[in-house]
Amino acid sequence: MKEIKEIEPWGVNIPFIFLAMIYWALGSLSLPLNLPFHPYFMLLGAYALYFGMIQRLFFPAKNYLALHIASLILLAIPIQYFQIIASVVLTITEVWALKDLKMYGYNTKKLPINALVLSSPFSSIIAWVFYPNYWLLITPLLLYILGVNVGVFSVNLRTKPVFGLHQLPIFLIIILSYFFPILFPFIGVVYFLTIYRKTFTFKSITGISSLLSLIVIPLLSLYFGDFVHAFTLGIMSNLFFSCITYSTSRYNYNKVVISILLSDLAYILRFFYFEISGIFWIVAVIYFLYLIKDNFYLTSIKLGLSMRFIRMQKENRGSP
Repeated sequence: MKEIKEIEPWGVNIPFIFLAMIYWALGSLSLPLNLPFHPYFMLLGAYALYFGMIQRLFFPAKNYLALHIASLILLAIPIQYFQIIASVVLTITEVWALKDLKMYGYNTKKLPINALVLSSPFSSIIAWVFYPNYWLLITPLLLYILGVNVGVFSVNLRTKPVFGLHQLPIFLIIILSYFFPILFPFIGVVYFLTIYRKTFTFKSITGISSLLSLIVIPLLSLYFGDFVHAFTLGIMSNLFFSCITYSTSRYNYNKVVISILLSDLAYILRFFYFEISGIFWIVAVIYFLYLIKDNFYLTSIKLGLSMRFIRMQKENRGSP
């Protein structure tokens, strides 16, 4: 009988969050400085969050540390070719981690397959090969954030936990939206119809607000005509805020609604008061960082746990 190894995680997502903030700061500064780097740096920031979270949630073990660091370094070099290599490294990490599942005692035949998430590293390679097609770069991010939030919505809103072939409608609308952008505004609608079931509940204000944002903001883009920012402000930012906070600082999850509302407001205001609209998104990001601040300690990064959870564990051990 093979020895079952224990997974030793670490806070791989935290360095990537720091990198994302640097990229987003550079992207934000590009606007008042009239530099042409705004979309590039903003998407690089989104990819940094994506790289960090997929590794944190799906392959956080320390035996992949070399690949984690390699992808971080490569992603930190803002040149297309390094992003391609970073995506290749991420894909290698995923394949290696999937092969290791049996070693950690998992029955691979019984595990739910999140096809959306698992397909995103491969699509990331393709997207970066064809840079500067910014619309294509959105596709891997959509695959990941819509896939990973299936679980978040299922827990908080009691929606259907769709996996494998049941994710096909979501997968198709994402792919078709690339070829036919007019379909993009309906991504949230298709997503909701796919995950909806009769047990649906309104008990989580953050869950409801993030789901509504996913539905409403893309639909509004039919009127405003800006699909890219409907994605970045209405889908990407809000679902990252929600997912990251839920997975790292669950006790603050229902406070994420503030960041979600601010990000949505930033999208709407950009068509009326463009000069100040970005401030709302910046505040949303800062508040999000505040909500997950317990993960920024060295001990937290080492153990892959929020300091609040670490303190609770110590208190429980010390109690009679």
